[in-house]
Amino acid sequence: MKTRTLRLLTLLTFLTFFLYDCKDKEADSLEPANTELSNQLDKLELAPTTLQETPDIKLVPGKVEPSAKTQELNKSLSTVTAGNIPASVSKAAEEVSSSLSQAEIKALNEVSPSQASKTVLNSDQVRSILNKVSADAKLQGYLSLLTAAKVDGLPDGGRTGAVTESTAKPGPAVEARDADDCIARANEKFERTKERLDEGKARELAKINEAYAKDLERIQKNLEKCTGENSAERFEALRQVGIKIANEALAALEKAKPFLRPGQYEYLKALINIQLLDYLDKVNQLEAAKTGSCTEIAAIAKARAEEIKNTNTAAVEAGYNDALAKAIELRDKMIENCHNQGSGI
Repeated sequence: MKTRTLRLLTLLTFLTFFLYDCKDKEADSLEPANTELSNQLDKLELAPTTLQETPDIKLVPGKVEPSAKTQELNKSLSTVTAGNIPASVSKAAEEVSSSLSQAEIKALNEVSPSQASKTVLNSDQVRSILNKVSADAKLQGYLSLLTAAKVDGLPDGGRTGAVTESTAKPGPAVEARDADDCIARANEKFERTKERLDEGKARELAKINEAYAKDLERIQKNLEKCTGENSAERFEALRQVGIKIANEALAALEKAKPFLRPGQYEYLKALINIQLLDYLDKVNQLEAAKTGSCTEIAAIAKARAEEIKNTNTAAVEAGYNDALAKAIELRDKMIENCHNQGSGI
């Protein structure tokens, strides 16, 4: 009797130990969220992507401006009195007299601002005088300053690759039998992580599309502005600025005439007309030397905006692919642990 009782107690003890051991493993298999792998899945996020900005490709219009010496001379002319002839006025007259012939001075003094047409500018005599003055070290400083038009923000010629779509695909582990509670929970954890990554990707792509739309708006505004800055009316307005400067200088010279020494009036009038002819000639150069049509510049800007959009999209896709691949790796390891636990390892 004692022997049978002892055997029964031994059997019950062994059975209790066996059931307890299986229960622990089953509990573990039902709680993947408590594993280190699951915690890593919970923390997995789409890495921030540094998005490139589209350069503002636009035409910066050229301009023609009077030189500093011209501005100083014109200002000084208005201060001439019987007892005061500024040094800049005397020096300008002297430099003209020593650089130009009497015939050239006479020809220049026959020009008036209202007659300074393209025909006058293109005459052999005027072209010869302008070339001579441009090469003269003493008179160069009185000539207008020409700033050529240019296109800002041009790309460096680098091209971007095509957009890379998501390449990370759920592996076979996702398709494993969900009947196993441990595997089912691993897959559920993965799906929640993937949803979070999908949302992050969608937000980044929305930013890119919004930036692209703003780029197109800016390009259209630049196109409209460029069209106005390259119109015939704009260049005519520039010519009128030069004519106004010359008329004001000539008016000041007429007031100063009674106080000037012999010859100074003729020399200074010739210089003012040189300035005017040079100014108008440079406006003509500016109008003729178009860097490119406004529509061509807009087309370049649109192409660049699309390149930047594709580059940014590719960067987001690459970041998403990396994160998704990591999520798949973690999920597969979790499922592998499920199998190991189920086999008693």
